[in-house]
Amino acid sequence: MCFSAPASFTVAAITGLAGAAAISRTSARREIPLASVPLIFGTQQAIEGTLWLALGHENLSGWVTPLANAFIFSALVVWPVWAPVAAILVERNRIRFLAMAVLLALAVVLVIRGVFGMWVQPYGACVVQNSISYGNGWPYAPILFGAYVLCACCPFLLSSHKTLRLFGAIVLVGLIVSTTLYTYAYVSVWCFFGAVSSLTIYLHFARTPKEHAPALPR
Repeated sequence: MCFSAPASFTVAAITGLAGAAAISRTSARREIPLASVPLIFGTQQAIEGTLWLALGHENLSGWVTPLANAFIFSALVVWPVWAPVAAILVERNRIRFLAMAVLLALAVVLVIRGVFGMWVQPYGACVVQNSISYGNGWPYAPILFGAYVLCACCPFLLSSHKTLRLFGAIVLVGLIVSTTLYTYAYVSVWCFFGAVSSLTIYLHFARTPKEHAPALPR
């Protein structure tokens, strides 16, 4: 499978349109974080598309480090928090809501670790077998990876909405496939598949009549 700047920019455009369309169908402000999920992945792909260009042109090499860190910030800092927040705000079941809140607390710990790691040792990027590999010399411990999987995927798997559970399942499968078959660039590959799967979020709003959002759990 080959990835490139055109592939990233194409997915960025498609998910950007899907995100804008989903936002237009929201009926309450607290639905906006969920509707914005395709925009999060679209931004990632736009950043990576630009990074592809920087890696391919010597005169743009000065942009590699800032672009690599912008991508990693989106993937390892923004997404682990955004996922539980987006799911929590549209959840009606109290038990599911509380379980998501626990994951949000865990996500805060991951964010602190991620920001600290990027501050101490910024990430670099290079092309490996037609994919972009990111690294900063700090090993990502298995326990941290497990916590990341919980925060990035489980909030949607816990949702009472079928479409969101489908999205969570697709994201989890994509993460497993990426870490198994693309160990040299799993962050890049997973985010690409995550961007494509985020189109499911639009389906959630397209299939739901535009009406007042359900009340938060009591």
